[in-house]
Amino acid sequence: MSLDRQNLTSFQSLRRIILSVLSVFILIKLILSLIGTIDRPQIQGKFELYQTNLVLVASAWQPTSDLEGLGALQTSIVGTDILESATKQYQTARKSDEQAIENLKLSLAELAVSPPDGTSNKSVKLQTDLINKTISSAKVEIDKIDLQIGILQAASKQPERAIETWQQIIANSQQATSKNAATSLIDIWKSSDINQNTSPQIESKTIANFDGWFRDRVLQKLATDLGDDTKLAKLEATEQVSAKNALIKLALITIPRVIIGLSGVGLIVFFVVRWLILLLQHRGDPTVSTTILKNIDVRWETPWDWEIIWQVFTVGFFFVGQFLLPILFSTFVNPATLTTQGQGIYVFTSYVLMSSLGIGVLYLSIKSYLPLASDWFQFNWKSNWLLWGVGGYLVATPLVIVVSLINDKIWHGQGGSNPLLQIMLESKDSIALLLFFLTAAVAAPLFEEFLFRGFLLPSLTRYLPTWGAICISGLIFGVAHLSLSEILPLTTLGILLGTVYVRTRNLLAPMLLHSLWNSSTLVSLYILGSGN
Repeated sequence: MSLDRQNLTSFQSLRRIILSVLSVFILIKLILSLIGTIDRPQIQGKFELYQTNLVLVASAWQPTSDLEGLGALQTSIVGTDILESATKQYQTARKSDEQAIENLKLSLAELAVSPPDGTSNKSVKLQTDLINKTISSAKVEIDKIDLQIGILQAASKQPERAIETWQQIIANSQQATSKNAATSLIDIWKSSDINQNTSPQIESKTIANFDGWFRDRVLQKLATDLGDDTKLAKLEATEQVSAKNALIKLALITIPRVIIGLSGVGLIVFFVVRWLILLLQHRGDPTVSTTILKNIDVRWETPWDWEIIWQVFTVGFFFVGQFLLPILFSTFVNPATLTTQGQGIYVFTSYVLMSSLGIGVLYLSIKSYLPLASDWFQFNWKSNWLLWGVGGYLVATPLVIVVSLINDKIWHGQGGSNPLLQIMLESKDSIALLLFFLTAAVAAPLFEEFLFRGFLLPSLTRYLPTWGAICISGLIFGVAHLSLSEILPLTTLGILLGTVYVRTRNLLAPMLLHSLWNSSTLVSLYILGSGN
């Protein structure tokens, strides 16, 4: 008997040592990953530029007599002072890229002066090459933005400012392509050396360097200067088709977003007013606050201690996701070399495998405590989970938008984003898009809600009040996405997911909310990407 107890004690000591070592490595990895996102631009900046481009295209639409009623819709969606707003948006994007370059240069200097302890010369060189490559890409992006700002200035009847902007590119850019494009634009707007012989070459350069509204402006200016009415009419007809399609896409993004946001605000006002009325009706009753949020003061019966929580998240989530699978996959494939479809397969496969291993670690960790009380990991198809899932999504939308606006003031477009969003925005492969959607809208809500809300939140109620468990699990949920700029918005979302779960005691409700949130983001990215 004493031998069994001694063996058990030895096993527990060994487990704690292993978990402690893993925790140190994981903590270092998390800190380095989060620090690494400081210099990375947010997807929001790219998202806003794509939307700006779509607005510019849609602004060119001229409704026919039978569609005049849609003119008001166009104005409400596209807005006024379109060129001025677009110019400001591009100037903001330029500042963000400049800041990113400055941060990268600082990182490069620090790496040269004091490389991290234990880092080999080869590793330092690889990091240096990667930073230099990123800086070069950012400079190319700034050149492209300056070319587009010049076209916006020219369209705003400021040709002198436009020519000055393009001349700055010729003087400062290190890219021959950017200089040639700037030279062509100057020739077009000065109407110098443009004739039937030189126009085909300039036209091919325009098509290669620009798209959408910017391409149309340049080609129409070229056709106008050449007096080619046939080509001009063809360009204008094509532009009208593109503009109408762009307006439809903007409507698909904007109108649902407005309806959802207003509905969410309405629900928030309803709950606040109801709570205030109950306070007035039952003054001095301490249970009034729990009437709105049922179960907020009810804890789960948690049979395990903090070590099981530690074990599940250290091994089942962070070690598997940040160490084991990346090392395993890196021996067979380099994700950076994959095609878009290959990336879709890689992301979906790795996430499903991580989820399976994570659930396996969770099961083995709590196996000895089974069976659990009836309110653990509950899936009740007959309850009002649909109502709470949809309602939670409506409430989450305005709250996360407000937090995101505050967040933007902190990070100024930096802090990184989920790389999947960038791929989704730019991908044109239908199979890859389907796999990304299945990962984000199906696999992620199932696994993350099972782990964060189903296991972590109830487990924390052993040591914290329920509202405290909601907040801490929400914060861990935000940090686990490994982007500094996403911590505040995702923590807010995590708190709402936890609140919905506590209220319903049904995992289907937060899973639905989570799926709706990810799905709406991906659909918006797909529409924007298809419109550019």
